[in-house]
Amino acid sequence: MREQRFLLAMFHSFPKPRHMPCPDCGESVVAKLHERHACEEERWATYQLFQLRHELAGFDDQLAAYLDSPRGRFELWDAARRRNE
Repeated sequence: MREQRFLLAMFHSFPKPRHMPCPDCGESVVAKLHERHACEEERWATYQLFQLRHELAGFDDQLAAYLDSPRGRFELWDAARRRNE
């Protein structure tokens, strides 16, 4: 209980920031104007790609593993067969 009061007092003393990042595009927005903020399309897309960078980095390995599986080899064979029709 005493620890909770200490932590509450400690974190309560931090000032509230004037700017906060937009969760959708990452832009620093004045906290008071946060609700009126509209994301720019290009900035939003860039930020979304940044958020997915780890998944995108592993895509090639995942694709190679899939294409090396029995299902993947079948898909490759079927795609080549359809292309020749």
